[in-house]
Amino acid sequence: MTDKGELPSSAELIAVNARDPEEVRVARAQSGQLLELRWTRSERGSLVGSILLGVVTRVEEGLDAAFVDLGLGRAGFLHRDQVLPALSETALDPVAAALRTAPRPGGGEAEAEADAESSAAAEPAMRISELLRPGRRVLVQVLRDPLRQKGATLTTFVSLAGHRLVFMPSLGRPGVSRRLADEEERTRLRTLLAEVAGVDQGLIARTAAEGADAHTLGEEWRALKTRWDALALRASHQSQPGPVLEEESTIVRSVRELLGTGIREIVVDEPGAERELREALAHEAETITIRAYANSRPLFEALDLERDWQSLFRPRVPLPGGGSLVIHETEALTAVDINSGPTQADSLEGTALEANLGACEEIARQTRLRDLGGIVVIDFIDMRLAENRRRVENALREALRRDRARLKTGQLGSFGLMAFTRRRIGGGLPRALETLCRGCGGSGHVAHHHAGALRALRRMRSETAAQSFRVRAQPGTCLVLRGALGEALRSLGCPVELVDDLQVAAGDPVVQAELLAGPEGTR
Repeated sequence: MTDKGELPSSAELIAVNARDPEEVRVARAQSGQLLELRWTRSERGSLVGSILLGVVTRVEEGLDAAFVDLGLGRAGFLHRDQVLPALSETALDPVAAALRTAPRPGGGEAEAEADAESSAAAEPAMRISELLRPGRRVLVQVLRDPLRQKGATLTTFVSLAGHRLVFMPSLGRPGVSRRLADEEERTRLRTLLAEVAGVDQGLIARTAAEGADAHTLGEEWRALKTRWDALALRASHQSQPGPVLEEESTIVRSVRELLGTGIREIVVDEPGAERELREALAHEAETITIRAYANSRPLFEALDLERDWQSLFRPRVPLPGGGSLVIHETEALTAVDINSGPTQADSLEGTALEANLGACEEIARQTRLRDLGGIVVIDFIDMRLAENRRRVENALREALRRDRARLKTGQLGSFGLMAFTRRRIGGGLPRALETLCRGCGGSGHVAHHHAGALRALRRMRSETAAQSFRVRAQPGTCLVLRGALGEALRSLGCPVELVDDLQVAAGDPVVQAELLAGPEGTR
């Protein structure tokens, strides 16, 4: 594949932009629109999914939690709800404790995959000090990466995820994802799991297992069991805190998360990542096509996704009907305001209803793409009629159902406010409030300058015939290119002139390339 024209224009696909090691982006997209997104930068690799041997250093009754030394420099945070009851038996080693059947915790990534009937009735809660003592060795898994001043969020309900199955030793029974609604299919899968693994194995069928036969499920189960046995052996010989099993690479994990029944194609722009995905998804070769993208033009630009990506760093999001959303994140919550555009409605109530209904889908999409977490408050345009408020409330709930994160919605009140809570899947996009920029030129934040600098770097790398470059960009963008990305800039092997220009948008630097043949081209 060498040209955008060979890409399906309307088919849903996964795009893997790994050509630039400074920032890896994996997106589920359709018709030039981002639907879901995973990303990471080289300076902040993800630990999510990794299994580590830790040592409890401190137990805080007031927080109902313990702090765990992971051998990584910063202690992880382990809440009581994420602690196996078996850990109160100090004679048990960490692996044996993980194999003890236990009630599911009140949260955690694994519970979202489990069948409701797999959640045993909760026993009377034990205090954190009754479960753990300083010095206790524990086997933990990272639920969320460290964020700002907070350490990694941990769980002792460890699990190993495959494409169709999740192995959770402490569950002790087969389960089926709650996202699979067809009761006949749920019964079929539950029967197959009992056949291939036994009725006492904590094996959960994910949504991707829909339609799979016993042979396919059995192969994946044996692979997961082999991984678990290797993990247990290593943990039994490990004496110091540290990784026992590092999760698959960010690219493989992200693709596994985004794969769904509608995905038939993965487009990859880097040979190493392509080989890695072919190996990881070898058992899916008949149903999923992995295609190499070799064009010098950046992949996200070829798929018309770059504009969507850049918009994530701006507070204002245009809506199809001419209106807009304004998204502001604070320490405590995220506020979303809706502005109406031109309308055909013949009344104020009709205008408000039309604008609010039209905003619901985009609110849900932006929530997923920006990985908003905590409390999200939406200020809908006021409507007088209760029936209209219920219509908007139901429309938003329906749009949010496609979110993989755990969330809980409230009701739309008479003041036009509706709130929901959401648990972040990752660390979110670069948070604008972390570092204010003095020379922003209107963008407001260093995170946006970094995005612009990376875009300039991608454009320069795509000009293989250039002998020098002249880049006009915001002062903050030039600062990032000279500093954090200075080594990458020098690796281009040709002179690069950086020109501060306040008239250029922070996310859209102007790159001028002087080609070997002589004429100057502007990208």
